[in-house]
This record gives sequence, C-alpha cells and structure tokens, in this order.
Amino acid sequence: MQKLRRSKCDNLLTLLSYLPRGISRAIVPAAMALTACMPPSAVQFDEPYAAAPADHAVDWHDYQTKATTGTQPPPLSSRSHEESPIDTKLTYDLPALVDLALHANPETRVSWEEAKAAAARLEMNRSAWYPTLTAMAFGQYFKNSFPIPGGALVSHGYSSLGSLNLAWTLFDFGRREAMVDAGAQRLSAANFAFNRKHQEIAYRVATGFFAYQAALAKVTAAEQTFEAARAGSASVQAKLEKGLATRPDLLLAIQEQAKASYDLQDTRSSVIQTHADLTSSLGISPSYSLQLIDLSKLPLPAGLVQSVEKIVDQALEQRPDLMARLAELRAREAEVKKARAEFWPKFSLGGSLGNQAWRNVHTNPPGNESYSASNLVGTAMLSMEWTLFDGFERSNAVHEAEARKEASKAQLEALRLEIMRDIWKAYADTKTALEKREFALALLKAAEESYAATQESYTHGFSTVIELLSAQKDLARARYTEIDSRATLLRSAATLVYASGGQSRNATD
Repeated sequence: MQKLRRSKCDNLLTLLSYLPRGISRAIVPAAMALTACMPPSAVQFDEPYAAAPADHAVDWHDYQTKATTGTQPPPLSSRSHEESPIDTKLTYDLPALVDLALHANPETRVSWEEAKAAAARLEMNRSAWYPTLTAMAFGQYFKNSFPIPGGALVSHGYSSLGSLNLAWTLFDFGRREAMVDAGAQRLSAANFAFNRKHQEIAYRVATGFFAYQAALAKVTAAEQTFEAARAGSASVQAKLEKGLATRPDLLLAIQEQAKASYDLQDTRSSVIQTHADLTSSLGISPSYSLQLIDLSKLPLPAGLVQSVEKIVDQALEQRPDLMARLAELRAREAEVKKARAEFWPKFSLGGSLGNQAWRNVHTNPPGNESYSASNLVGTAMLSMEWTLFDGFERSNAVHEAEARKEASKAQLEALRLEIMRDIWKAYADTKTALEKREFALALLKAAEESYAATQESYTHGFSTVIELLSAQKDLARARYTEIDSRATLLRSAATLVYASGGQSRNATD
C-alpha cells in the first residue's frame, strides 16, 4: 500500500493578514480559520481513524504531522453542548466569535461525524484483506424404533459437532486494492469537506459580524441625526417666537424631526435582525447577549497588492472543496478498476477443524448395548471462483463506473470554472469597494462642513430653514454611506478570502 504523503503546508497567511496592524489583530485569526493545511490528493491510510479530524472545532491536518513533528492530535473538546458557550465577562472580537462558532455550531459536528464515518468505511474495506474465522456448533438427540420379529428394536442417543471454519481470499486481481483506494479517497474528500465547512462558517460569522457592526454604527448615526433635527426644531421655534421664522418653517423642522425619529427606530430594528443572523451563524440562541468590540474604530485595508491571476492559481491548488472533488474523481477511477477486475477469477483458501461425537444405546431388546465414538475432523481446500457469464452484468457495471467517473470529471471542471468566476467577481468587488471608500470619506467630510456652514449661516439669518434641513439630510445620507462603504469593504475582502480558499498571500496591505 502507498503511504500517506505529506503535502506542502506553508504558514497560511490570508488576504486579510496583510491589513494594517490594527485590523489584523481583529480579522487575521478569523481569516486563518478559513485556511486549511492541504493534504495530498491520492492517499492510502495506515490509521484511518487517526486520519479523520480529531475535533469538530479544529481543522483537519495530515495525520503524519504527529510522526514528523512529535506533536499529538488536538484532544476532543471538553465543552459540553448543554452548557452555555457564552462568556458574559468576555468582549468578543472576530477571532473569538469564529472560535465560538466552531465549537457551538452543529454543522461542524455534522461534517466531523461524516469524516469519521468515511474513516470507518475505509477500515471496513480494508477488512477484506484479512481471513474470516467462524465458529460452528451442532448437536442433536435422536430416538429410533425398527420393527423386528417379536417386537421392535429401539435405540436412542445423541451426536454433536463443533468446528472452526476459515475462509481467506488469496488473490482477486485487484478488487480489494481498488476498494481500499476508493475508501481512502473518500476519506480524503470528507476531510477536505470538513475544512471547507470550517471556512464557510468562519465566512458567515465574519459577514454577519460586519453587518451587525454596521447596524450598530447606523444607530449611532441615526441618533446624531435625530439630535440635530431636534436642535434644529428648537432653533426654528426660538426664531418663530422672535418673529424671525414662519409657522411653515417650524412645521418643516418638526416633520424632519419625526422623520429622524422614524429612521432611528428603523435602524434599531435592523440591529435586532442582524443580531439574530449573527447568532444563527454562531450556532447559539438569539436570546444570548454578546459584548462585541467596535469595529468602526479599526483601520481598513489600503489596497490590493496581488494580481487576480495569482490568487486564482493559488486557489486552484489549495481550495478544500476542489481537492475534495478531485479525491472523489480518484475514487471513481478506483471503482472502474474494481468493476474491470470482476471479469477475473478469485482464489481462496478454506478449511475447517473440529470434533465429532456420537453415542447410541439399544434399549430394546434387553441388553442395553451402547456404542459411542469421538474423532477429530478437518478439511482444507484451495478454490477458484470464476463467473463465466452473468447476462452482461459486469460489462454494464464497467459502463456505469466509467460514466460516473466522467461525470465526476465534469463536476471537477465545473467547480474550477465556478472558483475562477467567484474570485474574479470578489476581486473586482474589493477593488471597487476600496475606491468607493475613498469617495465615501470625501462625501462625509464635505457634508459635515456643509452642514456646519449652513447651520452657522442659518443662526445669523443668512440661510433658510429649507437649506438647513437639506444640509441635515445630506449629512445623514453621507454618514450612512460611510458606514455602508466600511462594511462593504470588509465584506468584499472576506469574500475574496473565502473564494480563494483562504490561501492567497500579499493580496492587500
């Protein structure tokens, strides 16, 4: 059998690891949660259970890491699923939220159990290499009566047999090798799928976290707008009392204050919705209250420093779901080999060893003659089984296996094209988000200056209330635009990391 080969595993820095130092402390560990150290594509496992992931919250790594580095696999999590996973004294940043999700979200346990099931199936396939030993025991009591002149001959007794039977397939032209290879490939595919599930959950947590933080920031912005609107109404009321404003001016100011109050309640409702979405990604109840850091104070990526072509190349080499699809293709190829091997005979060794006991007693006519025997019995044989004709069942099985292999090959190509499309789109979205961020900051600065100037001008009677309210609306929109641009940039960068499989380097600085 082939040994499981260790694939090259670099220090997996992600796109977001090249952000400025401030944001990297919050985002890089989450991006690292999107990464996975990629095992080989064609493997044969000596210890399949050790090759499965050791914990539902820890990425799968090559089981030979233990032998090469001297480290032990991570222990099973001691966290009880019935206990509350929330630490009320902890202020969660993004890496802590990702870690919480990997422990609490049941989807990680689903993919973990599926990987363990694949390891068990591999071990079941490998059992075909071993002989089968069965024990058999047989016993009976009998009573016979035969008519004879003057009466009947009656006898009774018992017999027993105990044996051990051995069956061992010696040579089958590659059937077992193909089954074991297919099982090993599917275990590899399950492990890659396990890693991709971790990346998916980390991505969902990151995007949910960004959306929730944006909703909180909009509440703050809405509160500022409401306070400005209320101050504006008070200012118009004061002018009206001095005869420097009209009743319609006051009504417009009151209308704008009511609109600001409505927007404030709407943003508070969005906080509840985004909080529910975030807790769903975390795998906890929405009733839990989380203390989170304020992401709005952290710096953002300054730009993209890696070409989209290089990111695509790295993704095609390392994305877990693509590696899983490739492993499935290798498993299909092994199934084709097994189907073709069915045309050849199988050679097996069989045998049995046991003891046979027998006793017979004549009870009539008198004399009670008794007979008994006990002897060791054994057999050994070498057999060949060769199906010569089966109504073309084996031929059709080969055709089916080949068709499934070609379908798997087409699925692999379709996923490759999908990955390329997703990366190009995420790259373009990130690039656009970086540019829009600059315009959003400029817009906010201009709106703040315009509102301050208009408010000063209105105080001295040089501007109308309509101009003041218009500047106030523009400032509110600019605040929302700045918040959306921040959230969009973070979400686009996270999407680019997720689309690339978390393996791209030097993408942003």
